Amino acid sequence: MKVLMGHYTLESNEHVRGLTELDSFNLKFGENLINSMHVGDIFNENNIEMIPAIFADAHSAKIVSQEAYNYIHDKAMRVLKENLHELDGIFLFLHGASKVENLPEGSGERQLLKDIREITGPYLPICVVMDPHGNLTEEYVSMMTIGRCYRQSPHTDLIETHRIVANMMVDLLYNKKSLVAQYRKLPFVLGGERSVSTDEPMVSINKKLDEIENDSRILSASFHVGYLRHDNFAAGSGLIIVPSDMKYKDYAQEALDDLYEFCVGKYNEFKYHGNALEIKETIKESTESEYKHVVVTDSGDNVTSGAIGDNTYLLNEYLSLEDYNDKNLLFAGITDNKLFNLINRNDNKDYFDIELGTNTDELSRKIKLTVKIKNKGVLQQTFGDKDNYGDTLTLSVKGKPIDIVLIDKSVSFAEMHQFDAANIELNDYNIVVVKQGYIFPELKEYCNYSIMALTDGTTNQQTENIIFKQIMRPMLPFDKLNY
Repeated sequence: MKVLMGHYTLESNEHVRGLTELDSFNLKFGENLINSMHVGDIFNENNIEMIPAIFADAHSAKIVSQEAYNYIHDKAMRVLKENLHELDGIFLFLHGASKVENLPEGSGERQLLKDIREITGPYLPICVVMDPHGNLTEEYVSMMTIGRCYRQSPHTDLIETHRIVANMMVDLLYNKKSLVAQYRKLPFVLGGERSVSTDEPMVSINKKLDEIENDSRILSASFHVGYLRHDNFAAGSGLIIVPSDMKYKDYAQEALDDLYEFCVGKYNEFKYHGNALEIKETIKESTESEYKHVVVTDSGDNVTSGAIGDNTYLLNEYLSLEDYNDKNLLFAGITDNKLFNLINRNDNKDYFDIELGTNTDELSRKIKLTVKIKNKGVLQQTFGDKDNYGDTLTLSVKGKPIDIVLIDKSVSFAEMHQFDAANIELNDYNIVVVKQGYIFPELKEYCNYSIMALTDGTTNQQTENIIFKQIMRPMLPFDKLNY
């Protein structure tokens, strides 16, 4: 048997200027693609040959340029057409949150799956792994044989979910079943920072999903948080249930209705994760804290949700302090491509003057600093991706206990391998400021205390302040829901 494999990831933030071009994607083909999808051994052990199409991952960024998307789309279509008559199924990772320039469908994932189905027809098994922070539609889900997303946010079950779906697919192929995933939209829009899996109500929702899957009539159940960084008719949370056999379709619908009622009843329990504070409170609490290690997340400039990471506002607030209570600070990192390229070849051991900031708006305005290069390193991405994504410069600010990691590409420092690659010893710092929303597990383990600073920016965490025109109505938190 043969299975085609592909991967497409991008969280498109339409509030960020510009477009995501092809050079922002980590592209992989052949064995590199297969190795990056975590399931090669499962298919090999079951005598299933893998046909790699394309792996395209740009993490979180701007809207995708039409040219970039066309390359990814056309490569996938070409491999599909070349191998169609030998394929027994298709295994995909489709994130669910991309928006493409000039694309009538809007979503790159929905367009891609629609075009695949036009070629394969309705019955060829297509199994899709998804990120929970993606927007779905009933039509999109109906084109999946099996669709399942991660349960955990942060996504500690990323590899596990790929392997769960791969094993489901093996069973499907050997037992020759035609299944159709079923979907229902929930009447609320959520941000990831109010739906962390270690908090309620996600603990109870995930427990409910486990209970549903323990029923032999149900193969898979998923709760999709959704994605709120671009306006789209599909925005909002949603549910997927896949029956183990289509003779249980009606029962699966009953389970879907029950899960819907359960989740709507939990809406008022969705709260900010951890300690969410305004800026002045954040600075006061972090500098006066008795804890040895404090992590502050600059949530309005959250790179994991598509922000550029170039805001200097929070840095400027810390720079204005006169008393740091003997604490050392690290800002990891701040994106400024022009400044990075200007000083990257600088081998001067002495202090020199710079202007840090892209000046795209008031939040990223330039700051005059006198710095010296403390060390250089390698820039790596999140989720254990240790590919060389670029370089880093750690700058020490003269007269202040502050170091800044300067980078030329938007990356959120969330995992220890990233700091190691940048030649940074985290234990040297008492306060670490990162461009995230909710804190990632390894940083949470490192610190004694964390604060999510409610900063302004392209990833403002106050959902109520985001303007949507295309969404289903009524929709919480914008409308009253008569429930």
